[in-house]
Amino acid sequence: MLKMKSLSSAALAIGLTVGSGVLSPASAQGVLEACETEIVEFCSTVEPGNGRVLSCLYAHETKISPECGVAFEDIADVIDGLFFTIGSTLAICAADLEKHCSDTKFGQGRLLSCLAKVQSDLEPACGGVVAEVSEGLVDD
Repeated sequence: MLKMKSLSSAALAIGLTVGSGVLSPASAQGVLEACETEIVEFCSTVEPGNGRVLSCLYAHETKISPECGVAFEDIADVIDGLFFTIGSTLAICAADLEKHCSDTKFGQGRLLSCLAKVQSDLEPACGGVVAEVSEGLVDD
């Protein structure tokens, strides 16, 4: 059975996997607390991390409480925004990615890190996006 200590670990795993600062472990913890009953009932055998707990909740979305549903919708909005930001950045920076980062593998922030290293050489639009996204990832 999933206990609160496991919920804290799951929150940390979701927060770090999904957003690296965009979705904080604290906001993931809030979702997991709101959905604790559902996680225990439907997802106790799911190993936390890489979005598996969220996927399990999504698979049971017709059975979750209103409180869990609201929390789940909130986290879904954050994830949608994250994917929009990633897609927009890739589109705006396509030429710079090809020029400066063509040997860099996608994932785990490697492309953004590559662009940040050569920020002074980027096209203005891409440089602005990289600065904005990078600033959003820095913890205050």
